[in-house]
This record gives sequence, structure tokens and C-alpha cells, in this order.
Amino acid sequence: MNESIRQEIETAEDSQVIGAMHDSTALSVQKMQGGSFLISGDNNQVTIYGSVLQTEEKKTTAATLKANPYQGLLAFQERDYERFFGRDRQIEALWTKLRDLSQQDQQLRFLPVYGPSGCGKSSLVRAGLIPELVRRPLPICHSVQVATLIPGHRPLEALAMVLAKVATHDPTPVAKSEEFLAVLEKPCAVKPGMLGNQPEFCGLRKIAALLPEIHTSPLIVFVDQFEEIYSLCDSEGEREAFISNLVQAAGDRNRQVTVVVTFRSDFLRELQQHPPLYHLFSEQGVLVRPLLVEELREAIAKPAELAGHPLDEAVITLLLQQMQGQDHALPLLQFALTKIWEGLEAGVSEVETLTRIGGVGGALAGEAQRLYEDLPHGDRALARRMFLGLVQLGEGSEDTRRRVLTSELVASSEEGDRLEVIINQFAAPGVRFLSVSLNQQHQETLEVAHEALIRHWGQLQEWIKESREALHKKRKIEQLAQDWQESGQSKGYLLQGRPLRDAKEFQESSEGETALSALAREFIRQSQWKRRGDRAKSLGLYSLMPVTLILISLYFGVIYLTEGALSQKNCDRIAESPDTYRPIPNLQYIIEFLWWPKYRLNEMNLCKEYLADIDISNANLFKTKLQRTQLSRSNLTGATLDFADLTRANLDGVTLKNAHLNFTHLNFADLNGANLTGALVHQTNFKGASLRDTNLTDVDLTNALHLTAAQLEDATLCRTRLPSYIEDLDRNFSQCNL
Repeated sequence: MNESIRQEIETAEDSQVIGAMHDSTALSVQKMQGGSFLISGDNNQVTIYGSVLQTEEKKTTAATLKANPYQGLLAFQERDYERFFGRDRQIEALWTKLRDLSQQDQQLRFLPVYGPSGCGKSSLVRAGLIPELVRRPLPICHSVQVATLIPGHRPLEALAMVLAKVATHDPTPVAKSEEFLAVLEKPCAVKPGMLGNQPEFCGLRKIAALLPEIHTSPLIVFVDQFEEIYSLCDSEGEREAFISNLVQAAGDRNRQVTVVVTFRSDFLRELQQHPPLYHLFSEQGVLVRPLLVEELREAIAKPAELAGHPLDEAVITLLLQQMQGQDHALPLLQFALTKIWEGLEAGVSEVETLTRIGGVGGALAGEAQRLYEDLPHGDRALARRMFLGLVQLGEGSEDTRRRVLTSELVASSEEGDRLEVIINQFAAPGVRFLSVSLNQQHQETLEVAHEALIRHWGQLQEWIKESREALHKKRKIEQLAQDWQESGQSKGYLLQGRPLRDAKEFQESSEGETALSALAREFIRQSQWKRRGDRAKSLGLYSLMPVTLILISLYFGVIYLTEGALSQKNCDRIAESPDTYRPIPNLQYIIEFLWWPKYRLNEMNLCKEYLADIDISNANLFKTKLQRTQLSRSNLTGATLDFADLTRANLDGVTLKNAHLNFTHLNFADLNGANLTGALVHQTNFKGASLRDTNLTDVDLTNALHLTAAQLEDATLCRTRLPSYIEDLDRNFSQCNL
């Protein structure tokens, strides 16, 4: 393969030179407050707001060359317009279409830009059309505001967040976005129109009318990857509301909102669910065509020429030849060009680099496989699980990328550090196979930079083939569990019959990337409990009705008396004079009696009670008052104690493995000999707590409050993460399995 490439290069020495340079010197980019930025020129301007915060990328560039002018697998952004070539005719077509839509009263200002994956839809709008609005503003205005979003799982939330940024210029306007979301979700009282007899939603139109400078600077809502309303959004109601908001705003006669969307053409079948929207695509849509040879030549050659190092003409010709028949492989081309430029930075000629990577077709897959094989053997399974988690399996369409929270890919704190190393390796500037971003809540999200990696990396295709059926089952069960959770854990959502048997069998056989989430496992467990209850009824246990009634009466009688006694307690008064209070006799046995059938213990007043040696693992003790409570040697494994108050409690020898202690008060508590292995202690208050011989293995203490080095001197700190202000601590590793 490499030798044939070298021979082709040797026969391509007499190729033609490149066309004219693209004039972009009239524009300038300025970063603004709130994460937005401004493109301006000749007294015209476009302000762009984004719903996703991209992480900053560190670049290393040789002194003799300018920064790498190629994008790899990432789409061109608005600020990359100077390096975006070969699309002048298509930019002109989009601008003309947008101008015509903005001037005609009878048409919706809705511009769909669609085409196959890899044809450059997003780049065409971001780095082509939007900067063109600065060079040549639309006749109705000289400035516009662009609200850019990607729908994701919750398209209305994404829309509300970017509108809040436009309104406030705040990068994280949580309160305002929640206010806007309520407006977007509320149907408006108008007669049915474009969307048939379904409720119509006018929230976007109403919000836009109140935005700053909307009368002189109209709003363009740019929805990139519009197909995610079908591939990722599972709520039909939210999908309908999102579409209706866009259509109603685009049809408003005030002309304050224009909608532009990019859409993968292999999802056109799903559009038939919304005939009016399908009509808009067919009547007003622009199909992104493949680049002509001269356009492709310009896209290859111009960035390097602009960066001061023109590419070898023979290499350009060979790249053009290799792109024949691959009309929608622009990401592969950009990746190959990125590797060529990196070779130049290292003093390697274009010919040698192109030979080494195996040309356009082999560069991507070869580099991904090399990175995977460079991983330590123990990390390869984790990398496989990560990539499979980033693939949205197609239902009658191609597999696509799937955006997930990075935290969802981590099964333990130990895996977190290993996964971070893997992500850094695959997201490095030289490869950029992964895209790391922050969502609206500033949580880190991860996705494959482009579907080209999914389609062309043979190893990933093999993993998908091996796990497709199991992943389908896993995600179906997890979606049912999510529906159950969102319903308030209604019993009507629980599984029964054959679906329950299949889910249980899948849970027992699944592992690694197909292992079910904690929520799905609890969903199956609750379904089994319900089935057992139903079976008990069907086996004629009603014959034991008298005994049952007595037991039920006894149980609820205990609940009534216990709740009455505890509700009358005043923990503040007990704290003032603890010696005068007498604990309720045998309360620990009563609590265990209530806990066994999963009675809710949260928010109880259990201060100053004697609960030593109690066994209530996985109990819900959320916001429970446990000041000065005697809990020594008790088993609270996996218990939820978030926001609980254990000030001055006796927790000597207590087991709190994997317990939730977030925002919990442990002020001056006795934790000597306690086992907190794997516990969650975010914002937990340890002021004055005694931690002698306390086992804090696998506990992240970086966000714990009021910890001192003196408190931790005699604690067991295996793989424990300490606050940054605690330094030079002589950790106790004597009990660690290293």
C-alpha cells in the first residue's frame, strides 16, 4: 500500500496550481462576556451565543510554522472562517436563500441545510453562512444575534439555556433558563395551524420579542445536528413542543426570528412523522452537494498557503485522486491533512507522512488503532466500554455518535483517573477523536468528534457488531427504568411477566460495557418485589386475612406510636440540656422492624437516641436529625445520609461503606474505628470530628469541609484524595493492599 502511494506521487509532479485566495481580511473576531463572541466588519456585526461551552485546547506549534490550519475531525466554527475554503458557491446559495426567506411575508423564515454525514453541513453554516452575514448583511438589518444550540436529550432545555444567555450575557444563567423553559413548555391559546390539531407553542416567539435590541438586531436560532430530536430525544411531547416553538417563531410577521437547522439526510424518514416540517425541508431546504474538484483543491491547498507553507502539488493531486468516490469523507481528508501538517512540524515531508499513514482511507483507522494498542492491557477493556457508550445504535439508520456525561462512564473512583488518561490520549490536539465539552450545568460531557470514526475504525465496528444486541437490550431496560423514575416510581411502570424474566436474565449475564446502571438494577428489584406480592395474592393467602389484618394493624400501630413520640421531640432543646433527656427504650429494634419492609426513615428526629448495633444497611436517612445519637458498631452500609445532622454523634466502629454523606454534619462526631470505604462526602462538615483509625479508603475528600491534617494523621487513607490545602501528610498505608 505504502509503495503504491509513493509511486503515484512520483507520477503527479506536473499538476496545476491553486486558484485565488479567499478575502477575509475585512472581518475581526472579538471574545465577549458570557462566553459569546462578536464577528464584525464594515460596520456590520454578528453576535454568536452557544449552548455548549467548549473546553480550551492547548496547542504546541513549531517555531518555523504557523498553527495547524486544518480541523481534523472537528467541524469548523464561526471563528475559523479564515481557514474555510472551497465553499463560495454554496455559501452564496445559502445567503441568497436566507435573504429571500427574510423578505417574503408568506413564507416561514426556516432554512433547513441537510445532507449525508461527513458532507460538511455544520461547517458550511458556522464558518460559511454566519460570517457571510457580516460581509453582506441581510437587507432588513446590519446586525444579528445568533443563538446556537445542539438539541441533545432535552432540546427545550438547550433552547432555554441559549436564550437565557442572549438575554443576560451570563455564561450560566440557571434561574433565567428555568424561567424560559417554563414559557417554552406551556402551550399557547391559538387555533391549530401548521402542526395540525396538536397544541401549539409560542414561547420562543414571546421570549424573542423581549430580548435586548431585538428590533434592530433580529435573532437567528441555529440548531446544529437537528436530527438529535429523533436520535437522542426520547420524549415525543418535548419533541413536538420544540418543533412547534421553532415553527411558530419563524412564521411570526414581526420577522424577529429566523431558524436555520442542519440535518442528516438519513433521518429524512423520521421527518415524515411531521408532514408540515417535511414540507418545509422539501420546499425550502438546501441539499449540501459534494465539492467539485476545483473546490476540493482549494479546501486542501489554501489553508496551508495561508499558513505560509504551501503543500507539494503532487501530494495535492494524489489527495484529490483518493477522494474520488468519497464525496462525503471530508473529515477523513481533514484528518489526513492534520497529520501531514504535524509531520511538517516534526521535519517530515508530506510524501513521507502520507506514505506512513496509508493515505486518506487509512489515516483515521490506523491512528485510532495505534492509540488503542498503545494503551496498557488493563485499560483496553475500559476504552472499549467508553467507545461503545459513545455510540447511538441506529434503528433503521446508521449508527451515530452519542453525547454522555463523562461521569456516566465511570464505575468507580479508581476508574475515573484511568478513564481521564484514555480520554486525554484520544482527545489530544494531534488526533481529536473525542470532543470534551461542558453542558449547561457545567458538567463535563464526552462524544466522538465525528461519525467518520464510527464508520471507518474497524476495531470499533467489530465491538459494535459483537455487542449490538446486548447494548440494545441494556439501553431499552435503562430507558424503562428512567421512565419509572420520572413517573415518581409508579408501580404501573414496573416490569412483569416475560419482560421481567428477560430483564433479570440479562442482568445476571451482562458485564463490562453491557452491565446495567444502578437505577436499572433497582428497577428490576422493585419489579420482582411487586411480582412476589402478586404471587402471594394468587396463591390464596387471603385465607390468612385475619392474621394478616392483625399483623398490619400491629405494624401500623407501631408506626403511629413511634412517629408520634419522635415528632414531639425538639432536638434544639435536647441539645441545650442533653442530660435531662431519656431515650425511647428499645428504639433500635423498632427502627429495624420499620426498616425491614422499606419504611421511609428520612427526616426523623432521632437525636440523643440509643441505636447501637443497629443493622439498617441501605436505609434512607435523608435529612434525619441524629445529633448526639449512639450509633456505635451499627451497620449503615450504603445508607443515604445526605443533609443529615450527626453533630456529636457516637459513630465508634460504625460501618458506612459506600454511604451517601453529602452535605452531612459530622461536627465533633466520634468516628474512631469507623469504616467509610467508598463513601461520598461532598461538602460534608468534619469540623472537630475524631478520625482515629477511621478507614477512608477510596474516599474523595477534596470537597469536604473543615478537615485538618491532625485529624487525618491516624486514619487509613488508601487511594484517598485529600483537599489541596492539606500537604505533606504522612499517610497511613500500613493496611493498604498495594
